[in-house]
Amino acid sequence: MLEETQIKHLVEKTKKLKLLYVEDSKEMRDVVLEFLSFFFENVCVGVDGEDGLTQAKENDFDIIITDVKMPKRSGLEMIEEIKKFNDKVSILVLSAFNEPEYFMQSIKYNVDGYLLKPFDHKQFLSMLLKVTQKIENEKELLSYHENLEQLVEEKTREIEHRCLHEYYTDLPNAVMLQDDLMAQEYHHMLLLDISHFSVLNKEYGKEFANHVIIRTARILEKHIHQKAKLYKTESDRFAILIKDASLKDIYLYCDQLVSFFDTKNIQVDDSEIHITFNIGVDIIRADVSETLINCEYALDKSKELGSRHYEIYNENNAAFVDEKEAIKWLRLTRELILNEAIEPYFQPIENVKTGEIYKYEALARGIYKGEVIAPFYFIKPAEKLGLATSITRIMINKSFAFFSDKTESFSINLTERDLLEGYLIKFLKEKQKQFHIEAKRVTFEILENITVAKNSKKITKKLNLLREMGFKVAVDDFGIENSNFSRLLEINLDFIKIDGIFIKDLKQNERNRTITRAIVNLAKTLNIQTVAEYVEDEEIHQIIKECGIDFAQGYHIGKPIPELVSI
Repeated sequence: MLEETQIKHLVEKTKKLKLLYVEDSKEMRDVVLEFLSFFFENVCVGVDGEDGLTQAKENDFDIIITDVKMPKRSGLEMIEEIKKFNDKVSILVLSAFNEPEYFMQSIKYNVDGYLLKPFDHKQFLSMLLKVTQKIENEKELLSYHENLEQLVEEKTREIEHRCLHEYYTDLPNAVMLQDDLMAQEYHHMLLLDISHFSVLNKEYGKEFANHVIIRTARILEKHIHQKAKLYKTESDRFAILIKDASLKDIYLYCDQLVSFFDTKNIQVDDSEIHITFNIGVDIIRADVSETLINCEYALDKSKELGSRHYEIYNENNAAFVDEKEAIKWLRLTRELILNEAIEPYFQPIENVKTGEIYKYEALARGIYKGEVIAPFYFIKPAEKLGLATSITRIMINKSFAFFSDKTESFSINLTERDLLEGYLIKFLKEKQKQFHIEAKRVTFEILENITVAKNSKKITKKLNLLREMGFKVAVDDFGIENSNFSRLLEINLDFIKIDGIFIKDLKQNERNRTITRAIVNLAKTLNIQTVAEYVEDEEIHQIIKECGIDFAQGYHIGKPIPELVSI
């Protein structure tokens, strides 16, 4: 039995429903109607199956309660006809007959319940609760479907707004900025960066910093140029597009922006924060990406001058040209490395005494669209990208593969990062096993400044480990940096390559000859062999021979090419 509160709640629902009760027995009708009136305010009565069908056609009922055995048309026949034009109405069958055939037919017509006479109040309440819940669910579903299009439209507008507006400030975002730039309705773009915002973030926390961003947005929004539009892009940056403004107007507006925030603090809770901007400006070009990049260049340039500065991009300014060129090589270097388009070119190193090729140095060359690119263009960008060791891996792999079916010895350059990272020893062992390269055939060349780096002890340990494995070690460009033979002794060098700055001027500079001889003599004392770089002609070749240098490398001996040559 339902509790009193449940019945009360049920009545609140049924009072809103429209009921059709079909019963041919007046005595039964009177008894049941008296009970139904407690639950329903709107009750229609049918005296037989035909009358019930007529009323069902003329009215929209929520529930139909019907007897089965009736004149003119039975309750089940009536139900069959009603279901043809209204299959949603809830139907309860009330009958004194409990034969299986009635149950089976009622199931066939998808009635909601079957009640036996005499009228059982408990059973009726349970059934009514179930039917009422079903009607309520169906109405909610119908209401949802009726409003679905409106809900979808509202949600779509909300999503579109979120896609085009920054979350915290609700200002147009970078996506809308891109669209507006493409429309070509504005003439200048200002890229604003809050100076030293990272310090503010660290000192006060991200939540506080976000409030600073929001307050700054509101102030900028309030004081925006009348022919301008404000955007919030990434992190602590804003962008402003301005139309119908001369270059003089842009200078004036930038001055006003800087001056305004010189006198205006940002109030967040009980704190007052002073902020300043750096600003990068460019005209809006047909190529939108160029405008964005140029604003970045100009912004970076303004930061070089400190806070409270702005810079307008000038394509004739050498600094901007150089910066663009540097960015180009960063992109190209990444592409060369990812595509493993770095190839070893082999320059012969001659034994000065015998005139025979002693070994080859594997020098990195980039190959891009059929053109050979010198390392000058991609080595430093690779270091900036943190990809210098990737070039070394490529060079080791390709050089080992090239010499796997040959007997010649060869050398490969290593960087400081190669010696400090943990990959090198394991990688070399794998490549030796893969290509069957004996360690004694390979010399690793390092720059002289590596030997006096702050991690020199760790580097020395790694170099000595390479020598223990059987590899040879050479110091390249010796003599121009912090030459220190005591440090070199710790490495147990096999070769010293004398810097080309001495070799190039040997013909004219007697002092360089003296220095070269001194290096050679000291090297011989330490049982280290010497190599002269930049041997460009026969005259230099003869001089280095007289100086006692063991090996010669340079264009006079041979240029770097993708194959081996003999002389």
